[in-house]
Amino acid sequence: METGIKVGDVMKTNLITISEDQNVFDAAKLMKKNHVGSVLVKAKKGGISGIVTRSDLVERCLAEGKGGSCKIGHVMSQPLVGVEPEADVSDAAKLMGNEDLRRLVVYKKGKIVGLLSDRDIVKISPSLYDLIAEKVQGHLK
Repeated sequence: METGIKVGDVMKTNLITISEDQNVFDAAKLMKKNHVGSVLVKAKKGGISGIVTRSDLVERCLAEGKGGSCKIGHVMSQPLVGVEPEADVSDAAKLMGNEDLRRLVVYKKGKIVGLLSDRDIVKISPSLYDLIAEKVQGHLK
């Protein structure tokens, strides 16, 4: 069901990046400093090669007893799954559900322009309810 709310209207555009040869402590500090739950990973050859989330740090490094020396390139999630900024938020939510993801990158003409999280969608849910109510009331008149 289309909501009329586009991904580009709710995505985050302040993209935090880290190099794939940095370690998980660097990522954790960066996430804390910027109040984010993930950072995009810069490839050695340029561009973005993956994403690292808090869960990645815990599950792929710390819980394995590897300490903070794990390199980001070894714990990052890839390939990146994304949507266009013109996509409806409901389509993005379905994609997240189907792929069991909490974050999607937002691509425009092949370039990453934003990041959409499940929290971004939840934050606008009151707007979604208002939009649905307006549509229902419009049909009742």
